[in-house]
This record gives sequence, C-alpha cells and structure tokens, in this order.
Amino acid sequence: MNHRLSKLLAQTSYTADTTKIIDIDYADPISALIVHMGGVYVGDISTAHAIACLKKLEIVDGSDVLFSLTGYEAEALDIYHNKRMPSNWNFYGAGGGCDRDVMINFGRKLWDQRFAFDPKQFKNPQLKISLDLDAGGNAPSSIHFTVFAAMFDEKKITPEGFFMAKEIKDYPMASAAHEYTDMPTDFPYRKLLIKALTAGAEPSAIIENVKLSEEQDRKILIDQAGHEILRTIASDNPQLIEQIMIPLTTASRYIFTTISERALATFVPWTTSATTNSASSYGSAGGRIAAIASAASNYGVVVAGWAPHGVYEIPFGDQDDPDDWYDVTKVGSLKLDIKALSGRSSSDLVQIFIQQLRHY
Repeated sequence: MNHRLSKLLAQTSYTADTTKIIDIDYADPISALIVHMGGVYVGDISTAHAIACLKKLEIVDGSDVLFSLTGYEAEALDIYHNKRMPSNWNFYGAGGGCDRDVMINFGRKLWDQRFAFDPKQFKNPQLKISLDLDAGGNAPSSIHFTVFAAMFDEKKITPEGFFMAKEIKDYPMASAAHEYTDMPTDFPYRKLLIKALTAGAEPSAIIENVKLSEEQDRKILIDQAGHEILRTIASDNPQLIEQIMIPLTTASRYIFTTISERALATFVPWTTSATTNSASSYGSAGGRIAAIASAASNYGVVVAGWAPHGVYEIPFGDQDDPDDWYDVTKVGSLKLDIKALSGRSSSDLVQIFIQQLRHY
C-alpha cells in the first residue's frame, strides 16, 4: 500500500484546560496531520465559535518552532489551502457537540511527493495541542481530541521540504491608525494571511488598507483594501457553505459561524412534524449571526459567504509552482502596513500569519 492513515493519538477526553504533547516518532514522511476535536455540550447558549476551544496548535523540534497557530488561524489556513470547508458537525444544542477537523498541510495537496514532513530530518519533533475548555461552544463539559497522520508507506519518497505556518503578530487596533510590521525574510512565502475577527463587524469594516512593500517602498507588492484582495488575487476561492443545527426561541440569540463576510443564513425547522414556525437573522457579520424565531424550535441553518474566521488570504503566484512563490530571502527589508478604519479601537484585534516553504 502506497499510503496509510495512522492514529497518532487515540481519542482522549479532557475536562479541564490542558496542553497535550505528542511525539511524532514515525520514520516515514507525513503528508498531513489531521486534528479532530469534539465536545459534549451541557447548555444551549453559544458563547463563541467551537474552534475557540482549540487554543493553539504547534509543532516544535526542541526550541525550533515549525508550526504555531491558534485554532481559528489553523482552520482558516486549512480552508484556504484546500479550497473547501471541512466536513464538520455543528450541533450547538444541549447534549450535542461540534466536531472540528483541522488539517495541518505539509504539501501543496494530500500525497504531494515533493513536499512532506520528514520526521527523520529532526531530533525530537512534537505536536502540541492546547485546550481552552470554556472558550467556545455551549458550556462544554468535556473536549476530546484524536490525531491522524496521513503517511507515505510503500511509496518511498525523498521530500525536498515542507510547509511551515506561524503567527507573526497579534495586536490591538486604534482608530485610523497604521500598524507597521517588519516581516521575516528567512523562508519563501506561499501565503500571507491577515485575521481581523470582531463579532458583529465584517473584516472589511475593520481593515481599511493592506500594504506590503520592499526596501522602504522601492517596490510595492500589495496596496489594497482587504475586501479588494478577497475579490481580486484571492478570488478563485469558492464561496463557503456551512451547515449548523441550533435551537432558537422567541428571544434573540447568537449563532457562531466560520463565515465572517457577506454571510447569509437560511433557516429550516428541524422537527418531526410539519410546522409554520419561522426564523430570521440580522447583524450577520464577523462570524456571528443574531437570530430569532416565531416559536421555540430546533432549526437547521445553512450559511453562505466568505472570509473564514475573519481571515484574508494573500497568495503569492501560482500555488502549485514553487518557483512562482515569493522568495523573501532575496529581499533586504519587507514591511507590512495595515491601516484601521476610523472608529476602530483596542477591542479589535488583528493577527498576521504566514505559510512558508522550508527546505531540508
């Protein structure tokens, strides 16, 4: 068999915040790691998106950090990387739970023979999963994790490198202010990603402009509003579709969704008998939808839109051609300038993260 799916961590449940450290002690190259997270809910009022419970995903080799993103960031990167929504189960109701599957991609696609994670190239590679039990969902009583490794088996490959991903900066905004960031120039960029997730506000209502330039503006690579990036160089990303099951009542409550921009929700009563109940939504922005129903009932909700978890993607060149990616190692200085819209404040947080190619 050329490939196999190995279980790196059997399903393990936790009832308190924790950081689980798992040795990646395989000999064969790994195309991707798949982290499955599920919860058991005891309430029916959502406090935040379920992915908030996945506080951080990291891959380290001693002090060398190879991958380090929050759950929000890792899921958004996975969606942009594979151009699809994961097959998650989103049941925000008492006694239910949300299953999230986040893929850490080491190559351009699953089973990429040129780029994969080769554990033999490192001394002691480890996967770290940090859990924040009450950060999201509906008051989960427990969270469980399972980790799978998509590995090369009888197919013997010699990968020349793998994809890293790291958060570069996390900062609070100020009204109409510029935030300047000196970007790393150690490894070629495949993607630059900017996250601006504030419940109730689309990222385009938070970020006025994004500018990326070399050598004190000698060359300007990007100088656009966030929504312009979404609709131009990143426009080949398909519209996101997400299904959610949730109880609604005659009092307004929030639905949390992966989709943060131009979100549109459609409601269908989820009951055992025909009903005239109806539901409507408003204020659909920033991954949060306010909803109200004519009568208490369970509803199936289909949400469509863009910008997973408030993240804008800046892809560099043909994403299948390594020679077309942005080789920042040839650049003396690289600066990112993000300007906030007027009226934004320190309650609006922005994260900058990158996907890079690292050769062995």
